[in-house]
Amino acid sequence: MNTELRNTIEQFMDETMDLNDLPGLAVGVSIGLEGDSFDGEFEYTGARGYRDYETREPLQAGDIFHCASVSKLFTSSAIMKLVEAGALGLYDRLCNLLPDLKFEGPDEDGNIGDWRFGEIRLWNMLTHTSGLGDCFDYEWADAETDDLSLRRYVYESDDCIRQPMLWCPQTSPEFYGLSDDENLFRYSNVAYEILGQIVAEYSDRMPGASGQLSYEDFVAKYLLEPAGMSNSTMKTFERDGSNMANPHAKAEDRSIRRLEVYPYNRKHAPSSTLTSCTSDLLKWGRAHMRSAGGSDGLLLQKESYDSIWRDYATVPNNGEKMGLGWFMRRQKVEDAGSTREYVLYGHEGTDDGFRASFWMCPELEMVTVVLSNLSNAPVKRINKKLFEVICEQVILYRQIIF
Repeated sequence: MNTELRNTIEQFMDETMDLNDLPGLAVGVSIGLEGDSFDGEFEYTGARGYRDYETREPLQAGDIFHCASVSKLFTSSAIMKLVEAGALGLYDRLCNLLPDLKFEGPDEDGNIGDWRFGEIRLWNMLTHTSGLGDCFDYEWADAETDDLSLRRYVYESDDCIRQPMLWCPQTSPEFYGLSDDENLFRYSNVAYEILGQIVAEYSDRMPGASGQLSYEDFVAKYLLEPAGMSNSTMKTFERDGSNMANPHAKAEDRSIRRLEVYPYNRKHAPSSTLTSCTSDLLKWGRAHMRSAGGSDGLLLQKESYDSIWRDYATVPNNGEKMGLGWFMRRQKVEDAGSTREYVLYGHEGTDDGFRASFWMCPELEMVTVVLSNLSNAPVKRINKKLFEVICEQVILYRQIIF
């Protein structure tokens, strides 16, 4: 079975590179074939193409990629660690959690100090239903790396304190002319930077804590280390540059060029700065599935997932559901003349020079990761196809042994 699966994935990667003209592609697949262990009896990591397209330096399976918004899964999990510790509540108001954060954003009439900021709850920020807008300039070329970068961004930047509110988060969608099956959803990186500052300021309320930690150090201590993700960090500026895939984009003539600026800025750590590899991201998925299955509580308690993987909103452009930081989608797979539908949990990542796609299916004990060092690489479509092509073998195998 393992040999057949490996050959299937290898062939899929070759075909994907031929079809999509990518500088580099890394794929990871983990499947628990024996049931209820979530330990990944089958694991595959592989790479095609180049770490640097101009020098033709080959990409290796363990090379490091910028994972962009996949970082938000770590921020939401950090918040949930604090919720489990009793330091935070999902219905806490932002204005009470960070009382020194004074919003000056205008309301719809241009008046300064929009009252609707006071209605933002913690769960609104996690689910992109807060009414906060987004950041449009991440200033990658002007990266900040000092310990106060995030704090300055949250408390002093126009992105945050002068952010206009799009709606009142506690008002029904009908008030804004939306139908029953519509909702107030606006993807907001700004909300996640604020969540990261909350993590930092409440980090000393964890059991046994000796003081406050930075957002990145909290993630490392309570999430990366327990999951065994030794090749991952939010502090990309501390890496020595070895084994890192370089960012690329396509010019107007469709030629591939390397970008000179790497997408990193410490003030955007909670939304965007995870750097990792396929094998570490497989560990992340397996750790969550074990925790959700109640086998060890390695990352979070089983009961927390009842809140995390709940439908809070519908994503307007694709119909996916929004949980507490996690996107949820259904994917249909043809099997012996019938159609099966599976629920997957995950996140996409998009930044200059990189695309990342992380999804897991607890029912099949499966985690799939697709990474590319190219702006706008179709990694989500690739990941969906990857799930489809390996499902048939996995389903047949399970039917035989069970």
